[in-house]
Amino acid sequence: MTTAQADENVHLAKAQLGTVDCVAQSLSVGPITSAALLGGILAALGGSSGPLYMVIATIGFLAFGAILVMYARKYAGAGAIYEYVTKSLSPTAGIATSGFYYLAILILGGPTMLIGSGFLASLFFSEHLGLDVPWWVLSIVFLVIVTAINVVGITVSVRTQLTIFIVSVIPFLITAVVIIAKGGANGNTLEVFNPGSEYSGSFLRAFMFAALLFVGVESSVSLGEETANPRKSIPRAIIWTILIVGGFVFLTQYAGTIGFGLPNVAESWASDPLGLATLGGQYVGEWIVPLMEIGLILDIIAVAIGFMVASSRGVFALARGGLLPRSLDKTSRFNTPTGGIAVFVVVSLIAIGLNIIAPWKDVEGPYMGFFVGATLGGLLVLIAYLVLVIGAFRVLVKGEWKAIGWLYSIVALLTIGAALYGQFSPLPVDYTRFGIFGALVLVVICLGWGIYHGTIKHENPPVV
Repeated sequence: MTTAQADENVHLAKAQLGTVDCVAQSLSVGPITSAALLGGILAALGGSSGPLYMVIATIGFLAFGAILVMYARKYAGAGAIYEYVTKSLSPTAGIATSGFYYLAILILGGPTMLIGSGFLASLFFSEHLGLDVPWWVLSIVFLVIVTAINVVGITVSVRTQLTIFIVSVIPFLITAVVIIAKGGANGNTLEVFNPGSEYSGSFLRAFMFAALLFVGVESSVSLGEETANPRKSIPRAIIWTILIVGGFVFLTQYAGTIGFGLPNVAESWASDPLGLATLGGQYVGEWIVPLMEIGLILDIIAVAIGFMVASSRGVFALARGGLLPRSLDKTSRFNTPTGGIAVFVVVSLIAIGLNIIAPWKDVEGPYMGFFVGATLGGLLVLIAYLVLVIGAFRVLVKGEWKAIGWLYSIVALLTIGAALYGQFSPLPVDYTRFGIFGALVLVVICLGWGIYHGTIKHENPPVV
């Protein structure tokens, strides 16, 4: 199938998005969710050096972002990940990588975020309103909202995400600024930048979670066909998003570290999954706690919106290219990919149902489903990132990019490599290990799918 034939049959909305819209889409990485839910894990493993590890992760992902920029300046289709890897490595690698990348986005955006938002909303209703609403009911309600926003148009989707972020981030910024202004428990300190501090923790184990904070910064590449000037807007969105996420999470991580106090941060924050809200009540006032909790729930929903945007366009592009059933390349009257949206809905409903009967439901509770999904999806995305970096080296050997690309690629390889090493060393002993096993199984399946379509079925590389 040629690009012209594909465009004649099915197409997305005409080029209408700008740089701000692309930033809004890349912010589906969920900086508030990351800071609030992963900040405590980063503190538990990294101790007082959590802020330092965030700086290192930000530098590493700026290098990875530079690689994505080089790709995005050449290719701008809805199936960008497939195109990037196919052109730099091979069609087989491109098909396989796009398979487990979009599976990761589906799992992270659907089951993971919807289970998480439903569980946290259920707690909120119980604690603040005295209402007992099952988490799965709220997860399904949020799924309906996310689906409706995605169906009515890409402009509505990305601007809803941006609005949610701007509103939700305010109480977190207030809390961080107040803690820093008051000096936290024992005063402001540069000790957070000392990896040899007696209060510091394991770098590699903590760094894995610091890297996971950036998963999704590339999601704006899926908007290539709907962006007015994709070769400018998308590269800018990638770099701006990395800077926004890195800056915001560093600020909250530093505030949380001195707020709990260096000697106690690892134990205190680790035992409190909503530690930033706890600090908000302590340093700002109890009035800000429900605002922070609402902001977190809304941000998780915004992440689900953004990941549905990215995954549905990935499914659309792969179906348009003949790699998935052609029934999945359907679009609505708003030119949104209804086939891909339907896949997201079905996967989410199945996962919500499985989490209701999961073996951890009576011990850890339904929230364990959030961590299993995050582990599975996060590992798949990191493997996809690794393939993109390997592809970058191949392009550099051909002399198609500037020499500075070698520096970016080496730094990015070290960053992604350290994050992947942290996933397996040590192997988790709780239920999250099933997320790792599941990710590896899906990678093998996608490799088989890539070999079939890339070397057996198609004489020429599919155009997606």
